Amino acid sequence: MTAQPESAWARFRRQKREWKQYKARVQALPPNYRMVMEAIQKHIWNVGGLNDGTQVLSGILELLEEGVANGRPVLAVTGDDVAAFCSAVLAEVQAATWAGKKGTKLNEHIHQQLKDKEDDRDQQ
Repeated sequence: MTAQPESAWARFRRQKREWKQYKARVQALPPNYRMVMEAIQKHIWNVGGLNDGTQVLSGILELLEEGVANGRPVLAVTGDDVAAFCSAVLAEVQAATWAGKKGTKLNEHIHQQLKDKEDDRDQQ
């Protein structure tokens, strides 16, 4: 028996439930961690270009929750440059997308073409 594709309504309800769970976890963070997580969330929504950033934000939240559990200051988890931390996370996520993989293939193709031309020139 094959699973039926998720309907738009079911997906909406699931995403809404996940979002509420995520927000409750953010509210449970200590004040400094909560402030940083809320700033990261805002930054990622503004610059991330993600359709559904909940998974990305949940991953960051897990990292921050580990920092709380280990008694680390919040900037020891993210680093002093929180914007760079966000950029690194987004770069990883975007590299795993179809567009990111196509971009990697494009770069590899161009580099190979240039290398081949240089090799041809060296052989002449």
